[in-house]
Amino acid sequence: MPVADTISLVEADPDLGELLEPAQLERARRDALARVLRLSPGEWDAGAALEADSHHRGFLIVDGLLSRTVEVLGRRCCELLGHGDVMRPWRWDDEGSHVRAEIGWTALEPTRLAVLDHAFVEHHLAVALAIAHHQRVDDRLLLTLWHLAERWGRVHTDGIVVPLPLGHQRLADLVGAQRQSVTSALGGLTRDGSISRRDDGNWVLHGNPPADLRHHRLVAALS
Repeated sequence: MPVADTISLVEADPDLGELLEPAQLERARRDALARVLRLSPGEWDAGAALEADSHHRGFLIVDGLLSRTVEVLGRRCCELLGHGDVMRPWRWDDEGSHVRAEIGWTALEPTRLAVLDHAFVEHHLAVALAIAHHQRVDDRLLLTLWHLAERWGRVHTDGIVVPLPLGHQRLADLVGAQRQSVTSALGGLTRDGSISRRDDGNWVLHGNPPADLRHHRLVAALS
């Protein structure tokens, strides 16, 4: 049975602290906390990890090793995931595919997963992004959205979709600006083609990420 505790995200994945000054890094170690699931070796029912009152965005593998078996139309393939991998292990995601897959998960060794839920999103973005030194609100917003995309972005034909509940007020809280300034900055970023918003409310990023983030994992995965 999984057992829950907590962990600092910058301890779980040091890449999250790369852009932080020493004082910010210390604050992140203290404040950027996520719940942890400890898995014993054996089959894992990922669907049972969902909680009705939580906004689950997936898991970060802190340590350990998981195998994912995918079966589509009678054919099976297996993938190994380990430290630093981010995953959304729900049995099925209807978006973007008309072929139903059966997915099975197995912990090959004792494994810890950091729960990336709504509380994590707020803490992680508030302290793990070193954006305070950027004076322009549009720069801070673009850094925030691209950093989110690095963790949760989905590649679509029209750009990188950020599937998170990010209204103007929440973005204002995250980047430390007034909502009116954020609304104005989002309008400018939309007009110059850097971002757009889909009918479902998700933001879409276009073009290349800011230079500050070009060493991050999303860029490596897309190159």
